[in-house]
Amino acid sequence: MSPEEEVVALLKESGANIALTLPCDRVKALHYLLTREFMHVPLTREEEGVGIAAGAALAGLKPVMLVQTSGVGNMLNALASLTKLYGLPLFLLISWRGIYREDIVAQKPMGKYVPELLRALEVEFVEVEDRDDLSGIAGVASVAFDANRVTAALLSPRIWEGSEFRMPSRGSAERTLSARTFEGDEAIARYTRFEILAAIKDELSGKVVVCNLGVPSRELYHVLHQRSNFYMLGSMGMATPIGLGIALGTQKEVVVIDGDGSLLMNAGCLATVAELSPRNLTILAMDNAAYGSTGNQPSATLRSADLAMLARAMGIENTSRASVPEEVVHAMHSGRAPRFVHVVVKPGNARVGNIPLSPEEIRRNVEGFLRDED
Repeated sequence: MSPEEEVVALLKESGANIALTLPCDRVKALHYLLTREFMHVPLTREEEGVGIAAGAALAGLKPVMLVQTSGVGNMLNALASLTKLYGLPLFLLISWRGIYREDIVAQKPMGKYVPELLRALEVEFVEVEDRDDLSGIAGVASVAFDANRVTAALLSPRIWEGSEFRMPSRGSAERTLSARTFEGDEAIARYTRFEILAAIKDELSGKVVVCNLGVPSRELYHVLHQRSNFYMLGSMGMATPIGLGIALGTQKEVVVIDGDGSLLMNAGCLATVAELSPRNLTILAMDNAAYGSTGNQPSATLRSADLAMLARAMGIENTSRASVPEEVVHAMHSGRAPRFVHVVVKPGNARVGNIPLSPEEIRRNVEGFLRDED
């Protein structure tokens, strides 16, 4: 039995019967099994999951939620003022990033702080350092469901080393987004995000570009590195808010390269963009219907959510859809900003290296560009 299958067996033994998940690269196989073995709720944000789990618990279900350490901070208040306040059960499986063989610097702070945060919230937890420690999961999970408490297991990436489990490959799903709000507006994914970025790099040159975290930032660095690029290393869901803040403080053109998973996690920011309406902001929503940096788990845009409709409903009047580079370039120059361009792309990541810049270097580069007079 693989360690992932052992975790699933221990969860079933404890009584868990519904899994709420956000993906993490280190627990791809566990995420896959949870979606197959339990009633499954794919989440857009951790705080949302706390609310859904509370309702499920009220209905008699026993929820387990899979998150990573950086996401724990997104749900602290909800855990305290909802789950703990009402005495509801919730078991947290936390992918413990930032401690063991971590090469993403933005993961390290929360990896260090999460154990202390759990203690501060009086959440009983176990640290699962390797495969031999897995049996401890059953005990803390049972405490959650038997005593109506929040408990947790911190899962080190070391556990999965040498795992025998192999996930089936996921092919790219064919999809066509038809005109639900705009007549004659149809987009069929033909290009990957990397191919779009490579084709529009001249349009990005000389502008402030805020790029979504993970592979998108690495692809942008490979296609067009410039000191005006703000490469996000963490804080999923914050690309558009960061771009909005920059746009409010400069006359320079600002372009945000966001993603479907990130926008779904913080969709309310689009209403703020519409409310403030900066005339120098363009949002390119690269929608591959997947959490591309963590294993291509499908996002809600694959079957149901429509980002163009969402942006229009939030009040961004200049909203368009594109699927080929020429359409993207045209949309970036059409009408009055703020602009929201829903760029429908195929799943897939380019094989590019990490960004050889520290957070401080990225910040200084962008600050220097913003302070330069044209």
